[in-house]
Amino acid sequence: MGAVGTQGSGQIVVSAPPEFRQGGGPYTVPISITGASQISSVSLTVTYNPAVLRITAAQEGTFLRAGGAAAIFNQQPDPAGGRLDIAIIRPNDLTGVAGTGLLAALVFDTIGAGQANLNVTGSASGPNGAPVALQFGPIPNVTVK
Repeated sequence: MGAVGTQGSGQIVVSAPPEFRQGGGPYTVPISITGASQISSVSLTVTYNPAVLRITAAQEGTFLRAGGAAAIFNQQPDPAGGRLDIAIIRPNDLTGVAGTGLLAALVFDTIGAGQANLNVTGSASGPNGAPVALQFGPIPNVTVK
């Protein structure tokens, strides 16, 4: 570990209850990373059924601010398309972040009944811009009732 040419890694974990109730929200869905090493930036794409859910907020987690580093948190919502793009970057980062922590917390309101079709994809890179191997844990199959 730590040798030149090594790349980081991590697993993305999405936590959500299996059922949201109409009128019962807002519901917070945390997106975390576990087993991370050498992470300097993360880009995530969250997709969902816009007839069932409406995203009302995307809050930055603390993971990429580890060690007091400044991080840039950008979000690009597409409510009509049921998509949110998030980028979290540590500028001029020389070491990357390791461990486990919260990347972002998404807040949803329910607007209809049905399958939420929640999905998260993305990529990450290390201090030298090299791609980091990300695995994605199973995403809960959320139903709005």
